[in-house]
This record gives sequence, structure tokens and C-alpha cells, in this order.
Amino acid sequence: MKLLYVEDNPFDRDLTRRTLLKQLPGLEWDAVGSVHDALARLDSRRYDVLLLDMWLQDGCGLDVLLHARRRGLDVAVVAVAGAGDEASVVQFLKAGAQDYVPKRGPYLDQLGERLLQARARLHETMRPTTLLTVLYVESNQDDVELTRRHFERRAPHLDLIVHPDGEAALAWLDAPGHHADVALLDLRLPGMSGLELLEALHTRHALPSILITGRGDESAAAQAMRLGAVDYVVKEHGYVSALPCIVEHAHVLAAYAALRLAYTRLQDASGAA
Repeated sequence: MKLLYVEDNPFDRDLTRRTLLKQLPGLEWDAVGSVHDALARLDSRRYDVLLLDMWLQDGCGLDVLLHARRRGLDVAVVAVAGAGDEASVVQFLKAGAQDYVPKRGPYLDQLGERLLQARARLHETMRPTTLLTVLYVESNQDDVELTRRHFERRAPHLDLIVHPDGEAALAWLDAPGHHADVALLDLRLPGMSGLELLEALHTRHALPSILITGRGDESAAAQAMRLGAVDYVVKEHGYVSALPCIVEHAHVLAAYAALRLAYTRLQDASGAA
């Protein structure tokens, strides 16, 4: 197993190295003390597991994790921290870390086994091995900045791609190499309406979409659901806080629907044979 340990405390690096080399015979060990050096290593070498300290002098271990996910690296991630808070731990896990280990008590005694388990679980969980790309179509710049700040702070595993209207969003999607996992669409857009864009995304790209509106509209909500919207969100107080969960739910539903369709087709093919 090839391991990269990102830790700015040289005492912790040395103690962890000596412990893991005893627990994991054949371990290929590499260690750096900064986010900058970690990103350079990830761009030039392949690793099986990343062991990331949560807080570093030039940033956060989350920066390294997000870099790995943006590049689509097939690597398990375990976070360690001497002091952490619940929100930070949740950020790491939702961004795709397989485990979190607090630096308390004899934590090193089981660290080798936790690393092996993390590697084994890499492809067995619903956590992303890449970031989820969210196509956000919104013409109100204040709403854009509010949503962007919240996602950066509370949902860094969701990568927002922002366009002000439907034409620009469809042009971006049609460009080679562009892909989105979920769409967030404002109902009232310049030019093409949110409902028209919803229909285009559903029919042309099969993209799970969520419609957002500044005020409730029963007929618009009903039409949105008929056109294939996964959800309908009114811009009430605090709505931005709920958007990450709504986006994740839409992505999971789409993945589940794709699995069911594949299973049905497999059954039909088996029956025909």
C-alpha cells in the first residue's frame, strides 16, 4: 500500500511512520508538511491512501481531499485531528473521506487497521470519489453569492457552475468535456424560463433538476413535477441551508433510478434469452 501522510508536526510524522511501518509490512511511506507539497505529490505520484491532518499551517487537509476528488483520483482518505468540531468532521466525510480518527488516547494502535479498512471501503459507500458538479442557473447575483458562500463553507464537495440564463447553461452542457450531476434552476430567468429549461434538461440530458422560486406558485410547482423536476424549493428564510441536502438527495435518487433501469433491462434481456 502506498501512503501519503500530510502533517506539519515533525514529531507526529516520525511517530506515525514508525508505528505504521510495524503495523503494515511492505508499506510504501511518503510524508509532506504542507498543502502545497501535498498537491504537488498528488499531481506526480499515485497513492492508495491519504492520511490528512485536519489543520495545517498553509491551509486545511480538506484542501488536499478536494484536490484529489477534482482530479478523480482512486484514493482512500482518512482524516486525523488533535482538535476538531462536528461541522468540520462532517465536511470531510461528505467530501469523500472514508474515516476520521481523533488524535486522542492510543489512537495509533489501531491506525494501520483503520487505513486498511478505509481502502477496502473506498468503492463500497455512497460517498463521492469525485466532487458533484451542480449547474446553477440564476440571474440574481445576490442569490448567486449567497449560495456560493454557503456551499464553499458548508458543502465544499458540491462544485457550483453558475450561468445567468438557460441559453448559456445549455451551451455549456453541450460543450465537449462538460458534465453536471444536478441542476438548480431559478423559475424566472431572462429569455428561456426555468420551466422551459427544465424540460430541455430532462429530455436532452436526463439531468436531475431542482426548481427554485422567489414565491410559491401552485401551478408552477405542479408543472415542474410533471416535467420531471426532482424537487421544488421556495426562497423562504434559510432555504440556502437546505440546498446541499436537497442536491445530494436528487443525485442519489437519479443514481437509484439508473440502477433500477439497468436491472429491468437486464431482466428483460434474460427473459428474452
